[in-house]
Amino acid sequence: MYLKIYKAFYIILFMKNMTGDKIRVKIKVRGIEVEVEAPPDQLEKAISNIISGIEKVERKSEEVVGVIPATCKEAVEMLWREGYFSQAKRLAEVWRELSERGFNYDRSALSHALSDLTKEGILTRIGKSRRYRYVQKLPYIKTT
Repeated sequence: MYLKIYKAFYIILFMKNMTGDKIRVKIKVRGIEVEVEAPPDQLEKAISNIISGIEKVERKSEEVVGVIPATCKEAVEMLWREGYFSQAKRLAEVWRELSERGFNYDRSALSHALSDLTKEGILTRIGKSRRYRYVQKLPYIKTT
């Protein structure tokens, strides 16, 4: 096992000599674990490509999210900006999506946030009371 600092990332390398002339490496970068198998002369390039790919994903998620939401309403607005409400969603679906992303809000708080965004004209409600589905009125348009 080796510990190497590469472009300000901490990488733990588990190297295993495979049959033939390839080496298998397990890399853990910022919580993402990747396994690579490559010839020794191409291993450094493969690791470099993995790290640059992770950096691109992180930059892309920062562009989409921008700022981490502080309130339930901001979290729902984040979903709207991503186009999540392009198809009608029930309260339970929205709650599940936010929970999977690590935003654990009470369902009543989420219901109030969806109601507020409906009153502001961002979302619209379809259906009857207690069975509403929420869909965007207009898609988010990014302005520079």
